[in-house]
Amino acid sequence: MKPVDLTGIIGSIEDLPTLPKVVLRITELVNDPGSSARELAGVITEDQVLTARLLKLVNSSFYGFPQKISTVTGAIVLLGFDAIRTLLLTTSIFDMFTNNNSKSRYKHEDFWDHSLGCAVGAKVIGNYIRYEKVEELFVAGLLHDIGKIIEMIFFPEGFDSVVSLVERENILIISAEEHVLGYNHAEVGKLLAQKWNLPPKLVSIIAHHHQPELAGKFLREASVVHLSDILCRAMNMGSGGDNKVPALNRESWEILQLKPDAIELIMVEMEAEFEDIRLFANS
Repeated sequence: MKPVDLTGIIGSIEDLPTLPKVVLRITELVNDPGSSARELAGVITEDQVLTARLLKLVNSSFYGFPQKISTVTGAIVLLGFDAIRTLLLTTSIFDMFTNNNSKSRYKHEDFWDHSLGCAVGAKVIGNYIRYEKVEELFVAGLLHDIGKIIEMIFFPEGFDSVVSLVERENILIISAEEHVLGYNHAEVGKLLAQKWNLPPKLVSIIAHHHQPELAGKFLREASVVHLSDILCRAMNMGSGGDNKVPALNRESWEILQLKPDAIELIMVEMEAEFEDIRLFANS
């Protein structure tokens, strides 16, 4: 097959989505050690939609705080800067793509349910392995399949051909993509993450969630998303684009050091948290 200039293809899409300015400003503040909760709250409250969604989620059973949180500053103090950035990034990206009218015959909602499930699963697995920054894993899970959304929106005919091949041959969607398009969603997602200037760790996880052994120093993080993706497929959380459950990478299993009986507990927790976050994202 002739090599595909994927960078050129991505570069040619003039209306490729960019992160909202408010999210970029929030990211700058989160990354600045000198920023205060009051400064961050000031930026968030300028956007009424983000403010309403943040307060709705922080008061939901997803977090389960006993007292009602009525201010953005209070939410920031309780959740921390990283968690706030994660939640606002989640809602912004969800809006960005669900408001786009794709011509593809595939449903956006099915892919987003899978992405949300993978995000929740990554967070739950992260807690089990005592990973310090589980919010990072949540974002990585949310964005792991972002390349599929790009294909669906900007290359609908090609993506429909991919879906048809998956249904006809009962193969993994990543195999169908490589056969039909000459590239796969992980490669597309990597380029979009780079365009958004996301952290190298996140870029690497998106690029290698199917082959975590290639993630180098981010093997552990990529392995979390890899396992979460597999569990979501096994639990039928949304759709990853095919009806197959990929094999678990051996290096991933070894580095995560999870006991086999922990998997069932993780899946139970994933299911409960998924329903909470899904209500928030679809509101």
